[in-house]
Amino acid sequence: MKKDITNLKLLLVDDEEDFRRATSKILNRRGFTVSEAADGKEALLAIKQDRPDIVLLDLKMPGLDGIETLELIRERDKTLPVIILTGHGDVHDAFEGIKLEIVDFLQKPFDIEQLSIRIKTLLQPGAKLPLRERTIAELMKPVTLYPRLYLDEPVTRALDALQTAFFEPGSDVEPTRKVRSALVYDRNEKFLGILRFPDLLKLVMPLFMDEEYASFFTGMFLAQCKLVGRKEIKHLMGKLITVNVHAPLLEAVHLMIEYHLINLPVIMNGELIGILREQDIILEIVNNIIATDQNL
Repeated sequence: MKKDITNLKLLLVDDEEDFRRATSKILNRRGFTVSEAADGKEALLAIKQDRPDIVLLDLKMPGLDGIETLELIRERDKTLPVIILTGHGDVHDAFEGIKLEIVDFLQKPFDIEQLSIRIKTLLQPGAKLPLRERTIAELMKPVTLYPRLYLDEPVTRALDALQTAFFEPGSDVEPTRKVRSALVYDRNEKFLGILRFPDLLKLVMPLFMDEEYASFFTGMFLAQCKLVGRKEIKHLMGKLITVNVHAPLLEAVHLMIEYHLINLPVIMNGELIGILREQDIILEIVNNIIATDQNL
């Protein structure tokens, strides 16, 4: 049976009395039964006495602020929908509410008509779950997906391994992995870094190309290819950039952009536990946009 979305009980928590009164008056006209609280303590008492259908909770308040109030709400009620209200410049702080399962956050000033539509949409059966950012651990791929190389092996070994991992067709039992990187270790099995497709391009670049007046001519590429077999994998390895498994997802994105990486090793307690790939982050961006659009 569908939830009755008429006469919804809404608790508005904000320390600005004028804002509370004006907002309550308009929402009442749109069919909501609005109660008010001037701070976090009043809000907790109001929820205990008469549980609302949804809470509009201001982020910045004296005493218990919005996040502290939300923490206490979640200790007592895991499912009560909460929308965080933020002022200008407070959006960064509002992200703290995501891990406490807010359903949305709105920046003041906001359109009351859109707010009322948003609330009713959120309370419909099948509405989206509380906002939650997926973790690096949820998005990363297992280490076993990637070929394993050693630092002292010839570059030709890396070329063979990556060609097998990316180009050869898979079977019905074991589909092709289509990875563009290999993991590099020393002989003591210590992880040293990732060898990526872009790193292999360095094989055909002569050293004098770093000079100011370097030029190109036909035949250079072929000549450099003939020299590839003389090099070892260690000559291709750059700076090791990693991300901790407990870091925010956007920190990983920042590292990938800053260092032009197609993937990023994920570390826990100094050990490699997974690989975060650019395609998985792009897919997560798409999924988040779709999920947001479906509930507008």
